[in-house]
Amino acid sequence: MKILLINPAGHVSKYKKHPVINFTAIPLGLAYIAAMLEEEDHNVKALDAACFQLSPEESKKWIKKFNPDLVGIQAFTPSVNYAVDYADAVKEVTPNAKVMLGGPHPTFMPDQTINYTKSIDFCLRGEGEYTSVRLVNALEKGTSLKDIKGLSFRHNGNIYHNPDAPLIEDLDALPFPARHLFPVQHYRFFGSRFRGASFISSRGCPYNCSFCSEAALFRHRWRPRSAKNVVDEIEYIESRWKKSIIGFMDDCFALSKKRVWQICDEMKKRKIDCPWGCAMRVDIPDFDMLNKMARHGCGMIYFGVESGSQQILNNVKKGTSVEQIRKVFKWCRKLGIDSIASLAFGFPGETKRSVMDTIQFVIDLKPSFVVFASATPYPGTPFFDQALETGLIKEIPQDWSRFTLLDPVLELTNMTKEELKLLLFYAYRKFHLRFQYLLDRLWFEISLGLKLYGPFQTAIQFIDAVLPWLRWMKKYGVLAQLLPKDPLDEKEYFHRVYFAKKKKKEMQQNKNRTNKS
Repeated sequence: MKILLINPAGHVSKYKKHPVINFTAIPLGLAYIAAMLEEEDHNVKALDAACFQLSPEESKKWIKKFNPDLVGIQAFTPSVNYAVDYADAVKEVTPNAKVMLGGPHPTFMPDQTINYTKSIDFCLRGEGEYTSVRLVNALEKGTSLKDIKGLSFRHNGNIYHNPDAPLIEDLDALPFPARHLFPVQHYRFFGSRFRGASFISSRGCPYNCSFCSEAALFRHRWRPRSAKNVVDEIEYIESRWKKSIIGFMDDCFALSKKRVWQICDEMKKRKIDCPWGCAMRVDIPDFDMLNKMARHGCGMIYFGVESGSQQILNNVKKGTSVEQIRKVFKWCRKLGIDSIASLAFGFPGETKRSVMDTIQFVIDLKPSFVVFASATPYPGTPFFDQALETGLIKEIPQDWSRFTLLDPVLELTNMTKEELKLLLFYAYRKFHLRFQYLLDRLWFEISLGLKLYGPFQTAIQFIDAVLPWLRWMKKYGVLAQLLPKDPLDEKEYFHRVYFAKKKKKEMQQNKNRTNKS
């Protein structure tokens, strides 16, 4: 069977839009499904429309050229409406093709997803590797779909939801993601020329953060791959694509200290020398673990800090303390590990004062990078249920395109959406427009570039990093870079940019008059 897998464009994540992190990654969920289908001897192609920002209209020629029998489209909550547009595009050019949507949103909202359009034939709920293979085999043989667990489907005008599929217990049994089907040369970390290889060494998380849809998706269970299997894939990536930064995307990479030790020792044994990073909770590592990781290539760790207010952390059931946060960032600085602090503003109980305190808190942590987001309730989480019950969102949305973590969507009692947006903008400027931070950023680019690619490529990367800021300075002037005294004073906040634009326009008009005369 000819199968096309599509990663839809339209949704821009907080990591891609972040001016520093600028993270572009392979859609691993699709890549795993592609690998499973290839093992069954199906003809599989992939279209990463998000990577090249191809609209549904622009994607039609690729769909028509391949003429697939089945099309699978990835759908996260903020991208589900875009996924629907691609489903319609598929049916327009290949009306006989079947369309399936999979991902977190179809998992938690299967009725809504399949009812968006008659172009959608199936929804895959939960992990899609085995469900997709069973679906394809059933379509080929013309057998019943009612025994395929994890499948929702349309039949004779009715919608059926089969029982959930069990979680995959042996992740080592899965083939490595089919990276060869995707434009791996275009995936980057930190907006740089350094190739980034996203990687999953475990799935799930046993903790109960009220806002986390990933933990809910994997039913609050953590399932690791073996150290040998993990390093086998790293070795494969390094042998085929060379000089890649490995980014472990696991929610809880270091939940087992023993496994971290084994991965590090296995990499040393095989003489694998590549920089890598991971994500972990602040309450998991001790100093010895971080020291071991640093000595075996770990150069970056992403921490979900969420807030500098202990009350907010308690409210969202994070299970961490501000003291644990301070301690782990201090250890990272001591060991030379770059760190990313991720925070969200606008959780229940948040005030303007707590937001300002959190901004100062993260500056004092001295992370290498920071990501500020707007607290966003996703389907399947207790936070979403709470938001509906308390009126923080008025009804279940039909359009989820603003649920990006970038735009405030909650009707808060202590501040308006506009005020929260101003605070987010202020937080980014406050953190990044510091002389020490700019020096650290420069050193990061130079040191990593020299290690990976040598002086020539490092010089090019330096230009890439500096030019956008210089263009902004030229466009809006030095005055526009200064922070307002009051971050909630919209007039003060935007008048510099406005008058800079006005002045530039007047100068251009005067120049045109002079040329005419």
